[in-house]
Amino acid sequence: MSHVYRWHPKLTATLEGPMVDDAPLHLQQSDLDGACGHHSMLMALMILGLVHRKELGLSKAKRKNALGSFWRSASPYYFKGSKPHRLASFLKPYRDHVSCTVINKHPANDVAATLYVDGLCIVGIQNPALSLDHWALAVGIGKREGNTEEKLLLLDPAIPPLPMLPWNATITLNAGRRGWLRYESANTAMKVLLCDALCLIPTMREAVAILD
Repeated sequence: MSHVYRWHPKLTATLEGPMVDDAPLHLQQSDLDGACGHHSMLMALMILGLVHRKELGLSKAKRKNALGSFWRSASPYYFKGSKPHRLASFLKPYRDHVSCTVINKHPANDVAATLYVDGLCIVGIQNPALSLDHWALAVGIGKREGNTEEKLLLLDPAIPPLPMLPWNATITLNAGRRGWLRYESANTAMKVLLCDALCLIPTMREAVAILD
């Protein structure tokens, strides 16, 4: 049985992994930082054409532009991580280009709806038993043909990219007992809770630019 996958129209993939405008997209966090939300948000901004790979870096915080404002607000949380509304506040410099809706409860339906209109979602996943409290970027959605069970296609900043794929992990959206979902990557399978989401939709002007 074939699989049907839908991902953001700006995304392509090569042997290096996901690409945007011929530049590598994936940003992998270190083992020491708590910046999974930062990395996910910057990947989203690159997909939306609001940030370019060559512009990245903490040194850019000194610049008087949108990315500099982003880093000035975000850098204090680079090692300790960010809760949903704090993470959303980092997008303030881009508020004229992208809307951000924070979903705190049962976000699965909102996430799927956002992805189907070519939006992006930064999703919060948890597993208390594993001390997992993590952000990843949902870039698409997929399922087996004829099957209603959907999977989120994720770019997880905690793990390396995969060659020839615009994602490196998935979460199955059929909630099991007590709301558990199945997370899978090349080397890991575990149950997680989908706890929060930041749903990102570009403004009409940005959406037209993306389609062009």
